[in-house]
Amino acid sequence: MRGAIPLCVLLHASSVLCGAEQPRGNHTWCEGSGACYSVHLAQVPFGRAQEACALRGGALSTASGQAEVRAILALLRVVAAGPGSWVFWLGLVRRAPQCTQVDRPLRGFSWLAGTQQALQGEPEELDKWVKEPSRSCTTRRCAGLQVTAGRQDLEPWGWRERTCKNSTTQGYVCKYPYNGTCPAPRPQGARSLLFSLPYQLHSAALDFSPPGTELVVACPGPQGDVRLRCELGQGGYSWTGAGEQLCPCPSGYRSPSTGACLEPGDCTSAQGAFLCVCAQGFLLGADKKSCVRPGHAGGSARAAPPPTLSAGGTLPSSSSGAPPPPSSPQPSTAGEVKSSSSPTYVFILVATAVVTVVILVGAVLGVFKLCFMKSPSSASQEGKEPAPAAASERDAEATSTSSENSLKARGDAAERLPGEPSPEEEAPPGN
Repeated sequence: MRGAIPLCVLLHASSVLCGAEQPRGNHTWCEGSGACYSVHLAQVPFGRAQEACALRGGALSTASGQAEVRAILALLRVVAAGPGSWVFWLGLVRRAPQCTQVDRPLRGFSWLAGTQQALQGEPEELDKWVKEPSRSCTTRRCAGLQVTAGRQDLEPWGWRERTCKNSTTQGYVCKYPYNGTCPAPRPQGARSLLFSLPYQLHSAALDFSPPGTELVVACPGPQGDVRLRCELGQGGYSWTGAGEQLCPCPSGYRSPSTGACLEPGDCTSAQGAFLCVCAQGFLLGADKKSCVRPGHAGGSARAAPPPTLSAGGTLPSSSSGAPPPPSSPQPSTAGEVKSSSSPTYVFILVATAVVTVVILVGAVLGVFKLCFMKSPSSASQEGKEPAPAAASERDAEATSTSSENSLKARGDAAERLPGEPSPEEEAPPGN
């Protein structure tokens, strides 16, 4: 028996959220001050609506002033689509001992969270009943907000008395009090946003989110999905997990209405008007029709290096598609002069000079190599040719010597007297 009690409680809670309630549609909205509201379409009695709000962490909503009434009407305008009168439960009841008070705006009814109402009183603008409630002091009665769907501001609207147990309405409104909220981030290039609120609801668009809300931002490109969480920090409530720039636009162009990233071709109308705004990190170019990074002249934001730009702010082009010939430095449209003293130009000159020197040195070395290869062959030929010349020279010397000897012998013979013997004849015979 003891184990059956928790089971019964669990089955009762599931019947409230999953069985008996089965809301066909819901919508939520939060104020910057911290109050959040949700409206649910479900035909349930007052008690079931009260339990459903409690299981989500809230309570049936109050409408303690004109501002809160307008916030609730804005929610109901979204879900009350069909024509006719719609009634939604709010936390407005008249307890059994309390009697009907015709001289008060709420006729003796009070909000379930009635402490603040007792301090502030009942504003006169809440004196708006579609039908006057029955006068009684013995039975507990509940009241809802009746609106007219399909009309501006849901007029006429007002309070409508119902029995608490047997009556049902088209839906109910819950309220969730918080001490603060996180302003919604505005990622420029996000494909979609999904807010998962702590009271078990999801939304694709919220201006403010309570603490505990988890946000999934679908970013294009490699960044993918980014998950954020609204938490209380030293500077107040803020999203944790967000970087310096969430979902940047690589193209530099985004829609002024949705903030989505666009391509440059989607930002010009048929008449030539510029329809986009520049994303974070980009500035409007000098041509007033392009988004460029700071420091770049007016032109295409896709140009990574800063080449020399023409007077119109665009890169020079040719009909053949070949790269344009180098031109003399010209002032850009932003007033910056592209002079030849730039580091890039100096580097090109130095590189050209080095290559030229290398080529010249190689040519000189080649000439010397050819010369050295020719010299040994010439020397060998010259060493062989002088031999005949030397032989002839020796023959000439021998001939000259023999001639001189013969002439000398003749002279000596002429000088000797007749009958005088020659030196050979005077010499004694050899041994």
